[in-house]
Amino acid sequence: MRRALAAVAVLAVAACPRRDRATTTPLADPVSGSDGNVVAGMLAELQDDVLSAYDRDEPPDVETGMVPPQIGGARIGVGPGDVLIAGELERAPSRWPLRVDRETPTLVRSKRLELHLAQDLSAAWVSDELSWRLELCGRTATIPLRVTMLYARDGDRWVQVFEHLSFGHAPAPRRDGQLYGATIPAAVVTGDLRDELSRVAAPLLFDQLSRDPSVIATGPEAMLLGPDITSEWHGADVLRAQLVPGRMTAEDRRIGTVGRSPGTSTIAYWIGNVVADLPARPGVAAGKSRQRATFVFEKRRVQNAKDKPDGRSCAAEPKGCRWVMVQAHVSQPIGDQDLATRIFGTALTSTALESGEPLKITCDDGSPPVQSKVTAPEAAPRRPAVGAGTP
Repeated sequence: MRRALAAVAVLAVAACPRRDRATTTPLADPVSGSDGNVVAGMLAELQDDVLSAYDRDEPPDVETGMVPPQIGGARIGVGPGDVLIAGELERAPSRWPLRVDRETPTLVRSKRLELHLAQDLSAAWVSDELSWRLELCGRTATIPLRVTMLYARDGDRWVQVFEHLSFGHAPAPRRDGQLYGATIPAAVVTGDLRDELSRVAAPLLFDQLSRDPSVIATGPEAMLLGPDITSEWHGADVLRAQLVPGRMTAEDRRIGTVGRSPGTSTIAYWIGNVVADLPARPGVAAGKSRQRATFVFEKRRVQNAKDKPDGRSCAAEPKGCRWVMVQAHVSQPIGDQDLATRIFGTALTSTALESGEPLKITCDDGSPPVQSKVTAPEAAPRRPAVGAGTP
């Protein structure tokens, strides 16, 4: 199970409901024999873990020896203060934006779940389009979300390393000129790894992918996701990607590896903030904006187009291998009040959602306002307020 695979296995699931999951046919597995059976089983298990996690909406399991403890995992949400790092994940509140009471019917539908295994089966990166639905006033309000994740294989189970959830909207600087969103404390496994991955990420941050395509995967496992709803690229299309309309500069970042030893790991991850220099556009002045960024890298053997795969693992024989980016997700946080206004418009009656006020809307038929009734024993976990490090 540990020998290198010739290609990355992919499983895509479209329009998966929370529990009423339609039967799907996996894409053709390029690996035959027993390895193919192992791959199919691992992907099926991971798919079930991901979809079940949407339903449970509980803190992730953080007990694993597959990531460096000084780096740990992370959960990044939609709001400016929704950033949990390492040990903070043990008390993670709900991942979903806005505060609604438990009596409000909600539903999560998976629209485009994709799972991609590392060549040595040590990890998997995941992306999905989600439809979070709330039943209010006898109608359904739909909030479209995007999510990317990284999982580590720990023995016979999958353990989440990070999750990055976002609401797609055009990036823009704040009118007061301040950077918006919680900061992320810096930590790296080694300075050498930080420098290596920074060189790989630099063309993406500086919009130079077309000049150096060797730093990013271009197969079906490659995906780049930017803050705008239209900023999404898969496969070979990643070479024309522009995540934001301007240069980005890395702020503090956390860089770790997946595996028992950083020296033999073939999967690395980057969790941090970047500052984008956004040009002016109609109605929006130029300025700087803080974005959240998560990257996944895989160490792969350098081969020419005419070379035949030799089957050697980069974990066992790192000579001749290099890091390439396989997944990127850059997003701009959005506050609850702004998000609710975009979704509910003039029906929204709440005026202080950023301060923890429950969601309230007025029904079109003239009935009294619908209000989230939160009581002490039945209240949904409150999402953290914007921390002191957030402007």
